[in-house]
Amino acid sequence: MRSAAAGLMGIGGILISFGAVVVVLSLFARRPDTRLELPAMATIATGSFLIGGVLFALGFLLSRVGRNSRTSRTESHAA
Repeated sequence: MRSAAAGLMGIGGILISFGAVVVVLSLFARRPDTRLELPAMATIATGSFLIGGVLFALGFLLSRVGRNSRTSRTESHAA
């Protein structure tokens, strides 16, 4: 469970970083000859941010659930 959560958080972080790079590139690409590419770059950046954020949040929540179940198991054995 722990490695799956770390994997999801890692992939989510990579996608968020990729979205940030695309945003920076689209800001620097504001020239007349690249005007047709800007909507596509904005779509890719938004999708990357959203998917990366969902994966990162899912990995974070999965790690919290794994931590809470481990804590409850040790408390039940101590009683």
